[in-house]
Amino acid sequence: MKKTAAFVVTASLASSALFGFSPAVSAHAMAKSAAEQSVPQGPKAALTSIYKLAHKGQMPYYAQGLKIGVQTKKDVHHQLGNPYPETGQSSFDLYHAEMGNPGFAFHYDAKGKIDEIRYFGTNVEKETNIGGMTPSLLKKQLGPADSVSTIPQTKEKKYVYRTGDYELEFIVGHDPDISQHELTVLHINLIKANS
Repeated sequence: MKKTAAFVVTASLASSALFGFSPAVSAHAMAKSAAEQSVPQGPKAALTSIYKLAHKGQMPYYAQGLKIGVQTKKDVHHQLGNPYPETGQSSFDLYHAEMGNPGFAFHYDAKGKIDEIRYFGTNVEKETNIGGMTPSLLKKQLGPADSVSTIPQTKEKKYVYRTGDYELEFIVGHDPDISQHELTVLHINLIKANS
């Protein structure tokens, strides 16, 4: 079985080189087994998983185990591979969503430890992940937010839920890929409480 799998991967890579295609799977996606990187189908399952791990200062999927205030930039690069090249406009290490794998961004403090993790969901079938999370689903699953505010630059809403020593910030707005009329979660930030 292992020889067959190795042959398929080798043949796939060889044919992609032959036809001028590069493999679409990133290093971080290849490093995890299918079970480890599977994303729960449905916004309720994704929300439950995110909320549960937020109490530990972590995010789910291939970012699990990378904890705010503990792991460093070096740890992130070791676990996920090199981030996409920085454009100079952001101080985050960015890992794009691809092949059904969710996207993340990591920010670091002055000592090089993670101080914020952003979760962008998946680009494919967004409505089965964060694109299906609405303010009413947040309230139904998690209760009322600890605070709600408007981000002045974007006019998006920020719903904050405290999870012990951490806070989940659900950034809610209009995603043209989902619906022009309903507000949905655009991304989720996890930070240390009172930072």
